[in-house]
Amino acid sequence: MNCDDSLIYLPAYLDDELDVAESLRVQKHLTECADCRLAQEEQLALRSALRDPELYAHPPADFSRRIELAVRQAANAEARSQRSWWFESLRLDWFRWVPAVAAFVIVTAVGALFLLNSLRTSHEQIIASAVLASHIRSLQPNHLIDIPSSDRHTVKPWFQGRLDFSPPVPDLSELGWTLIGGRLDYVGGRPVAALVYQRRMHNINVFLWPNHGAADDAVKQEDAQGYQILHWNGAEMTYWVVSDLNNVELLEFARALRGH
Repeated sequence: MNCDDSLIYLPAYLDDELDVAESLRVQKHLTECADCRLAQEEQLALRSALRDPELYAHPPADFSRRIELAVRQAANAEARSQRSWWFESLRLDWFRWVPAVAAFVIVTAVGALFLLNSLRTSHEQIIASAVLASHIRSLQPNHLIDIPSSDRHTVKPWFQGRLDFSPPVPDLSELGWTLIGGRLDYVGGRPVAALVYQRRMHNINVFLWPNHGAADDAVKQEDAQGYQILHWNGAEMTYWVVSDLNNVELLEFARALRGH
């Protein structure tokens, strides 16, 4: 484990979220690296400081009563204002305000949709960065696979007891995509399955975990640091595919994977 890996795993290590193997790897690196031990001490000091009772404000005893009174007064004033506005509006031609209300509803709906899409995009960018980092880390010596095998009936059972789900492991060898094994990985703070396929000398990492949202078979794609990243949500699993293979062939691989 190098320093970059250690800093990525350190928060999860301090929260006891890693499995035994990863915890031991982080612990071993910390015993060997003074810089990472310093980072650990800084995080521990920050956590301790945040638990200081002096950081918490204690409002006076009548604070809640004063807030409740102010809210009630504001609500009464708003209600009087709304009644006055309503009776005044009845004198006006309703064609003048119905379009305005409709426009408000439309703008509000569009704004909410934009916000949801922005949040979804932001979340997907975080996941994309995580799977790319995991892919690059896997290319280091002895990191690519935990269970080396081209037999899906060997790779699939290996995940039993290591994950809380059973990942599909399709055999795509007849289509030119060779399964070489799998490993346990971590994305977004949770353990996921990583299947490794090869095309010529190109390694393809397939990260997958249960999809708890709506299915969306549309493949989203982007490139970063010379790697291609594909993503889609199947009916049962969420898939992230990362490789340095060219985009055309990687899309062919995605179609083959989705067809099994």
